[in-house]
Amino acid sequence: MIALLKSYFQTPQFAAGVRVNRLHKGSLDRVDGRVVAQTHEGVLVEWPRNGAGWEHPGALCQQG
Repeated sequence: MIALLKSYFQTPQFAAGVRVNRLHKGSLDRVDGRVVAQTHEGVLVEWPRNGAGWEHPGALCQQG
């Protein structure tokens, strides 16, 4: 139970190569990004359009 509660407050972790989408105000505004790296600064994502950029981990969701 404690592990479940802790998981709600942890920063999401993404492995390099994982495909992600970005959420903004409840809807997807970027799709099919590929994680390049993750640091304490954020997640570097390469997008099919507009190149690469740093994203906040909480704004990303991993594609299933």
